Formats: sequence, structure tokens, C-alpha cells
Amino acid sequence: MRCDAVSKGRPMRTPLLECRHVRCGYDGRPVLKGISLTLEPGAFAGVIGPNGSGKSTLIKALAGILQPWEGVVAFHGRDMAELSRSVLAREIAVVSQEEPPAFGFTVAEEVMQGRAPHHGGLHFESRTDRTVMEKALERTEVSHLADRRTDALSGGERQRVRIARSLAQQPRVLLLDEPTNHLDLYAQLSLMELLHDIRREGIAILMVSHDIDLVARLCEHVKILSHGVFLAAGTPQEVITEENLARAFQVQALVDVNPLTSVPRITPTGRLGAADSRGKFEQQP
Repeated sequence: MRCDAVSKGRPMRTPLLECRHVRCGYDGRPVLKGISLTLEPGAFAGVIGPNGSGKSTLIKALAGILQPWEGVVAFHGRDMAELSRSVLAREIAVVSQEEPPAFGFTVAEEVMQGRAPHHGGLHFESRTDRTVMEKALERTEVSHLADRRTDALSGGERQRVRIARSLAQQPRVLLLDEPTNHLDLYAQLSLMELLHDIRREGIAILMVSHDIDLVARLCEHVKILSHGVFLAAGTPQEVITEENLARAFQVQALVDVNPLTSVPRITPTGRLGAADSRGKFEQQP
């Protein structure tokens, strides 16, 4: 099934990022098994799936970090295999799920690293670099941490700094692997607002997340990845259903509509195959 991250009725533009029938993995073991995906400018797509389904591998393949065994990953119509790492680094930014802090670097220095792909070799930062860096700090609400060492930050603070670094790259594609990891509720809401602003600037965003409610609220297009293949794709309303959650996650869940956002909302009620688990999480009198 072809499932493009494009709203119904909107004309299709030249894809910024596309993978076609991609098969890849590690040490001869396949993880992605012939998947296809398209992101056009300004798209906001989400991928959900259980642990081990291949979500992080998908991010690596789309970023050009992991080469496909079969199929093609293309940026703006060109096979990524034909593009240099420096070109890809200017166009595609990745916020990883876990990343060790840059020991000894301040937050400002870490975010400034996002400007490196725009220069060849060593360079002195320009006024433009400084302006872009300061704007990235401001947009992610970490300006007050600029002089702090990154290895002295909390997990949530480090995550926001990684997002700031990605914005400093000024990419056309943003790939997010569990972006709300370690973030408190305030920071999650701030990130949601920021991502909406970013996509309005024409940046294509793909986010993989375990937070299904967050994906439903943010993304216009959702895919479910399970065992290296897409089980379902479409709008949140089409994809986030009780039947699909049972197939992919092996759980029973109530899916209703969030009265504030009008998107699907899930309440897990039990594990499939666990007869005594239904209702386990319901509040007791």
C-alpha cells in the first residue's frame, strides 16, 4: 500500500524525502522489509509501533546513516548514495532518542555545532552563525542555559539542546526519534507549538514515538510499523483504531475522541492473551 504524507485534496509536490521498497538491517538480519514512505515539504508524519519494530532503523535509513540492501532512499529526487555526507547534513537534521552529552562543551557551543555542515573544515563563527544559534536557543527556551556545560544538564534540558542544534542546521527535513523523551509536560507543550511553527516554514517532519496520543495530536499522517513492515497508514482517525492497536501492540484499548482536539485518544485496558488483565488499570473505588 502506498501511503504518502500528504493531505487529501492537496496537490503532490516534489518529495523532499522518499524511500521506495527499502530493505535493510544489521549483520545480515533484516529489520526493514521492503517499506515505502514519502515526505513532501511541510508534511508532518508520525510512525508508531512496538519496541523492536524498526522505528529507529527507519530514522537511520532516511538520514542516510544506514544504507539499504535493496530499494532506494532519495532526497529531492536524488538517490542518497550519490550525495555526500556534507550535503545531507545541510538538508536533514536528526534528533536521536538517546545521545551522550558532548563532554566539556557549553550549550551554546553544542548548538553552534549545528552550523558546521554549512562550512568546509575549521572556521570562525560568523555573525550569521551567531544569530542562527541564538534564535535556536530562544525557540527551544534554553537561552538561559547557554553558558552551562551540557554534561551538567538534566535529561530534559539535554533533549531541548539537541533540538536547538538541529534547528541551527536550518534543515529542510527534521527526523525525530522519541523527541519528548525526558521532557516534562510544559516542555512537551512547548515542543508541540515549536513543531507546528517549523512545519509552517515548509520543513518536512517525521516523528517516531511511543506516545500515540501525541502522534495523533501533532501529525496529519500516521503509519504503524510492526516487524519491519507498515501495517496501516492514513490519517490519525483512520489508523489509530482498536483493531490496529490490537494487531500491532497486542493490547486491548479503548479508542475514543479527545473532546478538545477531535483526534483519537487511547486508554489501554489489557494485554491480549492475558485473561485476567482486562480492567486492571481501571480506577478502583
